[in-house]
Amino acid sequence: MHVSCWNINTSTKSFALEYEKPECLKSPLETESRLLVSGGATNPYNRSFDALRLPMLGMMEGPAIKVLSDIQDGIRYVLQTKNEYTLAYHGTGTAGMSGVLDNLIEPGDKILIGVMGYWGNRVANIAKRLGGNVVRMEKPSGSRFFLNEIEAELQRHRPKLLFLVNGESSTGVYQPIEGVGDLCYKYNCITIIDVVATVAQQPINMDKNKIDVIYFNSQKGCGGIVGLSPVSYSPRAMSKIKRRQSLPRIYLTDIKEQADAWYITMPVESPHEAWRHSFSIPTLYSLREALARIVEEGIENVWSRHADTHRLFQARAEKLGLEHFVPNPEDRLIGTSMFKVPPGKDGYKIESYILKK
Repeated sequence: MHVSCWNINTSTKSFALEYEKPECLKSPLETESRLLVSGGATNPYNRSFDALRLPMLGMMEGPAIKVLSDIQDGIRYVLQTKNEYTLAYHGTGTAGMSGVLDNLIEPGDKILIGVMGYWGNRVANIAKRLGGNVVRMEKPSGSRFFLNEIEAELQRHRPKLLFLVNGESSTGVYQPIEGVGDLCYKYNCITIIDVVATVAQQPINMDKNKIDVIYFNSQKGCGGIVGLSPVSYSPRAMSKIKRRQSLPRIYLTDIKEQADAWYITMPVESPHEAWRHSFSIPTLYSLREALARIVEEGIENVWSRHADTHRLFQARAEKLGLEHFVPNPEDRLIGTSMFKVPPGKDGYKIESYILKK
């Protein structure tokens, strides 16, 4: 057998480097400690953050498959659902948002979208790109929808899909979802709810409230790091998806393909047949441990802790003379508080001071 050998010294000299080594990458990364209380990334639970250092596993070996199963059970617990089609997409909350819409919208499908801030606008943008017949029902910033208003629009437009944001973090508004599922059953409509800013902070009770589809992300109330977007589809939602006349446009978030990858529709004994793409094992570890931390405390206790913190924060803010952006206390989001910038003050300077101090 002939074996070819490279002369390393000769071959490397033949490559002329056009660019020098970046000076910025010649030293290790250093960052400052932060108490992150923004509407984006927040400090994760220690247990979740420490899990990123755990040894890597092969994607198709038993312990890795067990991690997937644990995450599914954890998501079901946090959402209070028994939905079989429950898993996590790789990506941010927007990956879950676009993936859910892509699975449910076929060209021409009418979707009624509640717009009361930035996130409703984003969903309307994505739904339009997917060929949906978008109908907007709008509320001014700082207010939310009432059941009679939602029912009137459902009766008027008869959409196939209804979208609402449970927590509009761009305005600090909480949108109750109790009764929404009953309305959608009445008008034969699939309910999609964004719970990114409420999950593990305020009760969702997915099955009790008859919500068909939910998505969120692995940070914020869940206490993990950015990188995964958990989703849950009800049997009603899956029935619509399975009746599709065309395939979803994005392979990576196709729920039927992902159901194989997460061993929902593929036997665990056939790992090589189920594998579809490379999982980020460390982010899965992190989400698993974040969910385990919530299970350890008990979801009802987590809700109470966030509610108590919210009440304390609001009371102290009022003592400082700050005015909340949302006038009705009952409509205020627990996880994201919005205050008006005091007259004569620079909001950006205030934010910079808070971040540093």
